[in-house]
Amino acid sequence: MREALIDFSSTGLSLLVMDDGKKPVFRLRRTLSVVDFMSRKGKLMDRGIDKVAEAVLHLKDAALEVGALRIYLIATASMRLIVNHDDVKNRILEKTGLSLSILSGSDEAYCTAAVNREYAEDCTALLLDIGGATCQIADLREPERDNMFSLPIGPMSLYKRLDDILPTKKEIKDMRRYIIDVLAGEMVYQGASYERIVLAGSTAEALLNIYADYYGRLDSDMKMMSRKMLKRLVDHLVGSGEGRSLILRNAPEKIHVLIPAAVLALTCAKYYDSDEFIYSEMGVKEGYLRILEENR
Repeated sequence: MREALIDFSSTGLSLLVMDDGKKPVFRLRRTLSVVDFMSRKGKLMDRGIDKVAEAVLHLKDAALEVGALRIYLIATASMRLIVNHDDVKNRILEKTGLSLSILSGSDEAYCTAAVNREYAEDCTALLLDIGGATCQIADLREPERDNMFSLPIGPMSLYKRLDDILPTKKEIKDMRRYIIDVLAGEMVYQGASYERIVLAGSTAEALLNIYADYYGRLDSDMKMMSRKMLKRLVDHLVGSGEGRSLILRNAPEKIHVLIPAAVLALTCAKYYDSDEFIYSEMGVKEGYLRILEENR
């Protein structure tokens, strides 16, 4: 059966259409920063709610055009942080006919881990779903969702700690210390080490594209990054006048979160003694549909 899933995140809405919960056949994304429409108290303003509903309707129509028979709508950390989420859910239902399900942080991690366990078949692997306001972390050999983590150290949260769009070297050091404090404070796989870190999420994809551009590796099959070379790239982005243009050329909509995302990945790699990153395009949407299919 052809099914579709629309995912509402803090940086946009994305559509995935799959056949039988296994084969992705169509993707579409609408960039939308809900932070720009939120009050200081965390309320999504009417204009923001309307823009979300418009984006959902656009993606719903696209799903129907490619033959989706069922369409699901989920939200992750972005909706968990909105205080008037019932108003948002009601407006979306009124405008689109779709009911919004809000995933918990552990549910989000569980879905993404479910479709990435193959990366731990031949070595130890840690999943880092970079996300927006939060990130999800899971040992890919750990089956229990209660032992997975959703932490408030996503790139959007880290960006809010900065004074400008691109961080200074001092701010990067401060970010690293903060990330380590959170990992240690939450007892996230204390003392463990992993041979590789699996990166998921649209910001991870943007990071890979910039990495490929900088090192001249534009092969579409290249999904690997080394910790050493990623560190060199971040130093270039921060210390060179070309850094901003490199981001703008590859991922202009990610300019404010790209470096925080890279710092998050590098800090986790150092914390867990990992030297290799691999990007996976399978994330929470794929996992959600896969689990639905397996539970039928």
